[in-house]
Amino acid sequence: MQDNHLEEALVAIRRVMRATEINSLSLAKKSHLTPTQHIVLKIIASKKHATPTHISYVTTLRYTTIATVISKLLSRDLITREKGIKDKRVQYLNITQEGLKVLEASPDLLQDKFKESFSSLNDWEQSMIVSCLQRVARFIDAEEIDAAPIIDYGGLNEEPEEFLDEE
Repeated sequence: MQDNHLEEALVAIRRVMRATEINSLSLAKKSHLTPTQHIVLKIIASKKHATPTHISYVTTLRYTTIATVISKLLSRDLITREKGIKDKRVQYLNITQEGLKVLEASPDLLQDKFKESFSSLNDWEQSMIVSCLQRVARFIDAEEIDAAPIIDYGGLNEEPEEFLDEE
């Protein structure tokens, strides 16, 4: 019976991994964005004059990661960057019309679907799921891996076209 549970657990893990991969590939195909880039673009769209520091705080991503994402979004003219008037070191980011079009055409993120379902659970159910997932991470020696609370597949620095070639 234990072998059956083991297989069921491995299948469930694989399904989560495949769903993440499929969602990321769909997003890349339709918007040429990674989930991380999409989330950063959404944050910029929701806050006039967003700063990299604010985005780093909200996403819990390192500032260097945010800088990489911002560079990619700037190179595609999805956002603009302007320096602060009083403090030239401050960068203010705003979404462009092209950025808004990309967001509107993008499919729902797996992250949003998960958040909606997870938020509807009782506190004890959420705690149980978190505990189980943390234990799974320990089983595979992944508890020390640096990870932001973003469901993403593939490397942050990969070009979306590389995602598309894999299909």
